[in-house]
Amino acid sequence: MKALRGLWVLFMISLPVFPAYAHPYWVKPGVYVEYAAMRYDPYIQYQLSQGYSTEQRTAFLVYLSHNASYRIYAYNDTYLKFTILEEIDGYLTVGVRIDMSNVTVKVTVPTGGNLSPIWEQNEVIKVETIPTPSNSGTLEYKVHLRSLRIKGVYRIRESDGAVFRLDGTHYGHTFLWIDTDPGLVPQENETFVVFPTLNWTMEVERVSVKDKPSKTYYREFGPPVATLSLLGSPLVMEGLVEFTTQTPGDLRYDPATGMVLSPTTLSILISPDLAAIGIPFASFMDERVAYDQIVKGNSVWAGLLPLYDTNAEFQRVEEVPFSKAKTPWKYAFWGSLVLLGSIMTAKGGRKSK
Repeated sequence: MKALRGLWVLFMISLPVFPAYAHPYWVKPGVYVEYAAMRYDPYIQYQLSQGYSTEQRTAFLVYLSHNASYRIYAYNDTYLKFTILEEIDGYLTVGVRIDMSNVTVKVTVPTGGNLSPIWEQNEVIKVETIPTPSNSGTLEYKVHLRSLRIKGVYRIRESDGAVFRLDGTHYGHTFLWIDTDPGLVPQENETFVVFPTLNWTMEVERVSVKDKPSKTYYREFGPPVATLSLLGSPLVMEGLVEFTTQTPGDLRYDPATGMVLSPTTLSILISPDLAAIGIPFASFMDERVAYDQIVKGNSVWAGLLPLYDTNAEFQRVEEVPFSKAKTPWKYAFWGSLVLLGSIMTAKGGRKSK
């Protein structure tokens, strides 16, 4: 018997030890996740019929690069693609590519300074100089583009989903997945987004669930589907974004896989994954989703930046235990529009092709 016990101990010692990571099983090098905010002409026609402006954009981004602040407005299809490039020493390296079409970029530079382009020259339609006060010491440019691509790279720590810029700056938890292990599900008042230069954080307000499926361009997920609601203090980036009240955030995910189905349900997106590549604030509006919600009264979509494509391999799941608590979804979209219209100072004009 002692000999058998000894053999058993040796067997157990010889078994390989696998590190326990907080990320879902499908997260590995080579996997990509893509989201989209699409132009939808019936939505634009509806807005016109209601007397609204033609300035309907699918995306607005604040992009910090070349020691300048670029305000980017996209009026046609917008795609965000995140690709896991490699896994090294407990960190995942992630590449980001944002593709936009029919774009206007506004940027302010000191008088006498150079305009540093973030665009390909062959995509430029025209460049305008916007008048500024004579004593401002600045010049403002408005650049019209056929298309614009922004690329960046950052890292995610496997043990807890923490996002880091390549220089090591920490921005909070990734918006690409939500930990589904019962011991790792985000808790109320947990810090989820960090902007160290602004001394600003966004915390978990609640995790809620609805017992219905959610639609994405990729496919339907659930039921159930869950929503992580976030709340931060007023976010103020002078001349770019100014929230006079608390700053909201919302993302919807599939509790069976941890996959984020839409990193924003409220159009406002303040994401560590984007902040780590120089985009501290963005808003997205998939016009197909907006049309279904406003005109058809249909709330089946996961959010205003729905999952468009992925090559992640999902296992078959029989049943997902989850709380049945629900939240009033029908108010989320309209609340988003009110917030965006009343507390953002950044403005831009629509251009037509």
